Amino acid sequence: ENSKPPEPPKQDYIHVRARRGQATDSHSLAERVRREKISERMKFLQDLVPGCSKVTGKAVMLDEIINYVQSLQRQVEFLSMKLAAVNPRLDINLDGLLTKEV
Repeated sequence: ENSKPPEPPKQDYIHVRARRGQATDSHSLAERVRREKISERMKFLQDLVPGCSKVTGKAVMLDEIINYVQSLQRQVEFLSMKLAAVNPRLDINLDGLLTKEV
C-alpha cells in the first residue's frame, strides 16, 4: 500500500506564459493573434498612404486611407478622359475601371 500517489491526468493544452494581465486560454490567444495580424496590416496600409503615418487612431487613419483611394480614383478618371480626348479611337471603359464588385 506504499505505492506512489497517482499522477494527475495530462491535459490537452500547451502551457503558455502570458504577460501580466493577459489570459492564456485558447480563445484569448487566438484573439491576440487576430489583433496582431490586424495591427500589422494597418501598419502596412499606413506605409502605403503618404502622410498617414502621422495619424493616430484607427478610425482617423481609415478615413485618410479612404480619402487617398478616392483621390486616386478621381485621378484615374481624369487621366482616362484626357487620354480619350487626345485619342478618341481608344475605347476606354471608365465604368469598368472605377466600379468594383463588393
